[in-house]
Amino acid sequence: MFSKFGFSGKSDIFIRLGDGFGKGLFIFFATSGTILLSFGSAFAGSFDLNKSWGEVSGIPDSMSFILFNPYSVLGFGALLFLLGAIGTYQDQGKQNKRMDELSVENQKHAETKSALNTAQEEVQETKSKLIEKHNELVTTFLKGVFRQLDLNTHARVSLYYEHDEEFYILARYSANPTYSKIHRQKFPLNQGVISKAWQHNCHEENNCPSASADFNAYRQYLKDTYSYEIDKINALAMNSCRYYAKAIVDADVHIGVIVFESTQTDFLEGTLKVDVNTYCESHQGQISKFVRDSLNFDKEVTIKRSGVQLSVEDDLLEVLGGGS
Repeated sequence: MFSKFGFSGKSDIFIRLGDGFGKGLFIFFATSGTILLSFGSAFAGSFDLNKSWGEVSGIPDSMSFILFNPYSVLGFGALLFLLGAIGTYQDQGKQNKRMDELSVENQKHAETKSALNTAQEEVQETKSKLIEKHNELVTTFLKGVFRQLDLNTHARVSLYYEHDEEFYILARYSANPTYSKIHRQKFPLNQGVISKAWQHNCHEENNCPSASADFNAYRQYLKDTYSYEIDKINALAMNSCRYYAKAIVDADVHIGVIVFESTQTDFLEGTLKVDVNTYCESHQGQISKFVRDSLNFDKEVTIKRSGVQLSVEDDLLEVLGGGS
């Protein structure tokens, strides 16, 4: 506490006391001067200086007369009023100077804030462009997967990553442009194909009836198996009935899921599952890096980057935990 005082202390209490005393003294001068001028003016009109001076005798009476006659009071009052006015003027000048300094500082702060906002906007724009470029890179990779596995226009492949107890779609590709569109961005962690692959390394769905062969049976299967609402089933853009999903693992940690799907019932026949496993295992490092890079981005920006609102057109993977 005592370090705040003294010559080396950091306290400005004496400076503030001095400033306060100075301002109070100027106010006292101005007030006293006004009072003295009032009193002096009240008596000076009827005061006969020559006569009164002639009646004074002795040094004490002379000094008292000189100090306290109405004209002297007027003079003292004028002097005090002048001192008070000068002090007030100087104080006002200091205040105006301080206000000018504060105005300059505020202007600098405004310029700094404007520059900071501009820099933040540039950073956000750069981040958005980086996210878009990353998305294009992953989409190009999925194109390569699609062609390597010789998939047709009835199929598509999608890549998801997990963040904050939800799945987010990173990229998607299909030779059919209708199936390539993304209508939803995130999906629950505990539903369907994605969830099962996430938990058990891989999962396949090969019992669902074909929608093109018997839509009522297809719809009933989804309703009975996944408790899906009929109106949402009717609104699906891609009526997939076959799925093969595989977890993306990085250092024994599941960080994402890649999903292959088709509207054809023979999709999983032949060597497709073997080819998918072989391809994913040989490119595990590359796929894991795609997912890790996505996790480093701002997830909310990732969700909003397309500007697409949630659509009533849900895909089958919402039911199955995959997604559209």
